[in-house]
Amino acid sequence: MTRFLTVLSVSMTILVYLGGHFAQSLLAQNVSEELIRAAEMGDIGEVRTLLKRGLPVDAVNEDGWTALMKAVYEGYEDLVQLLIAQGADVDKSENAGWTSLMMASQFGYTDIVRKLIAVGAEVNIKNKSGTTALMLAAINTQDMIMQDLLDAGADIRAVDNEGNTTLMFAAVNGYPLAVQMLMDSGADINSRDKKGNTALILATKQGKTEVVNLLLQNCALLSPIDNQGKNAFAWAKEKNYADILKLLGQNKPCQ
Repeated sequence: MTRFLTVLSVSMTILVYLGGHFAQSLLAQNVSEELIRAAEMGDIGEVRTLLKRGLPVDAVNEDGWTALMKAVYEGYEDLVQLLIAQGADVDKSENAGWTSLMMASQFGYTDIVRKLIAVGAEVNIKNKSGTTALMLAAINTQDMIMQDLLDAGADIRAVDNEGNTTLMFAAVNGYPLAVQMLMDSGADINSRDKKGNTALILATKQGKTEVVNLLLQNCALLSPIDNQGKNAFAWAKEKNYADILKLLGQNKPCQ
């Protein structure tokens, strides 16, 4: 009987400890959510109050978001500056691998991008899809941010999980300024993704005549064939893009 009571006492002690630990974890999570909600609302006063109470500036919610990420996502420049000054980790990523710099690059928050770069944000981090901040800027036609990222050392030849380069994203979007910027910065014009596409093939498929012309002027090859056995000329013919067919037909190989 004494042995049974001893075991019971130990078990109760463990349960009390675990219950207390769970309660503490739940409380910490709730306070973290409070900070992140305040950041999402742009309530800089509440954010200051919570930080003064000792809440870690890099506290995360269940999705891995921090107050800085929420402030960046919403475009609150003053709050971003405050959180950076409080030591927020600018390279921390949420559960899908997105950093604050990626978010700012996607949404065209030029001033925030520059603030993050100025305090040393890493420009070549990839999210779980293999996408970089530079790729996101190209996808969303943010040419000023693209230049800032390139100046900060963004890798022009980085590829995502499908083999896409930043140049490919710019070509698909039909954005000549970005395409020219990337080529001037040393992008591999004839790089191929996992489906065998080049920037020229992708631009042709999407009917981006101006980009096709620009790529041809910069020595894009007509010979590459994708995994479906088609080159740019075959795609233009299939889709009946007369202007692109004319450009491809008149193209002279670069010397």
